[in-house]
Amino acid sequence: MPPPIPDRYRLEVRIGRDEDLEQWLATDTTLDRPVLLRILGPEASEERRSRFLAAVRAAARVNHSHLAAVYTAHETEHGMVAVAEWVGGMTIADRLASGQGVEPDDFLPNAAGLAEALNALHEAGVVHGGIDTSAIYYSVSHAAKLGAIGRRQRHSTVNGDVCDLGAALEEALTGAPAGGPPPSQVIDGLSPLVDRALRRAQRGELTARQLSEAMHAAPTTQAPRPEQPGSSRRLLITALVLVVLAISLVAIGRLLLAGDDSPVLFPATSEPTDQPRVVPTTTTTTAPAVSDPGGPVELPSVIPVGSIRSVDPFGGGEENDERLEDIVDGDTDSFWRTERYRDPLQLLKPGVGFAVELERDPVTVQVTSNNAGALVDVAWTSTEVDPNTWETLARVELPSGTLDLQLPLRSGGTWVFWITELPLNGDQNYWVEISEVRFRS
Repeated sequence: MPPPIPDRYRLEVRIGRDEDLEQWLATDTTLDRPVLLRILGPEASEERRSRFLAAVRAAARVNHSHLAAVYTAHETEHGMVAVAEWVGGMTIADRLASGQGVEPDDFLPNAAGLAEALNALHEAGVVHGGIDTSAIYYSVSHAAKLGAIGRRQRHSTVNGDVCDLGAALEEALTGAPAGGPPPSQVIDGLSPLVDRALRRAQRGELTARQLSEAMHAAPTTQAPRPEQPGSSRRLLITALVLVVLAISLVAIGRLLLAGDDSPVLFPATSEPTDQPRVVPTTTTTTAPAVSDPGGPVELPSVIPVGSIRSVDPFGGGEENDERLEDIVDGDTDSFWRTERYRDPLQLLKPGVGFAVELERDPVTVQVTSNNAGALVDVAWTSTEVDPNTWETLARVELPSGTLDLQLPLRSGGTWVFWITELPLNGDQNYWVEISEVRFRS
């Protein structure tokens, strides 16, 4: 039997229940528009009614494009009725249950908008207390909207709201509960900045405003280029030729070294040469010479640097450029430092760094940092310094000291050190100080 409601509304379709609230699509006959009725029945306690009415009244004062508007509330003889904006009735939970989700290209603006809406609630003194994928309305033709105002609260803190929203957004994106593989490992082209923002939100390290800023700052996904007809066959033929060539080189190398006490250049059990290894070392920047019965073996030589320049495509274009030469001057007492940022870098822009052109092709690189905690992508590009053309070869966290990296073979081009996260230092600013970068052949 339909619940009693004010005469102004005409019930159309029962949507179902949201915990202890019954939901109906109805028509506001006075304004001739569809509305969502959320009805609290007579079985609710006085305390529950009071909390429900307070939450609805508070939310009704907040207006945001990503918040399902609350119009009014009515107290009836048999319960309470909240009247809210009708946004289609489809929640992210419904979409996930039907095998759908949020398209990656549509995710970032909607995620940022939902965080903005939550921030608007918080600024008005409202704690949602019950955010999950069933509290977010979403359809392809409409912006995602945060709803389900008036639920029983699972918590009463703004921090808990941000944690819940971060988890709901990750589930919307991946289709699986939060805490699994990072979204960027599941979705091609998604920036790792999204992973970090969502996980930091879930750990309670961000406010709703900061989460929104992080989503706005993350670069959009890069759609894969369509495969040209016949390209798969050409790739297969190329791969077969390369395999045959590699086998031939191995055989030649072993024949040349047969009977020699020198180490085999191509050991059968060696790691794939295209996989960079992170090798932490001590803070000493000069390694001792290696000796064998035939005499000392000199270390690989340092490669002269042709040019070095800052890379700041999402900022002002400069990052203490006048100090960049100190990175490659061979003197660990001099250094280059990023700008000092008052907020975490990922809330401001995707990253910043520097690009190096060398006179020879490197085999290893040694980075010496004066403070720990910066996350750095070591990348290479054969064209121009454009983030869309980079090939990321290693992702490391810099220690306070020296880090050695073995590099895959790349000829010519430009090497880019792209800093995506900066550590918080004693002056309460975010920055990293690098004293030396040495490429060796």
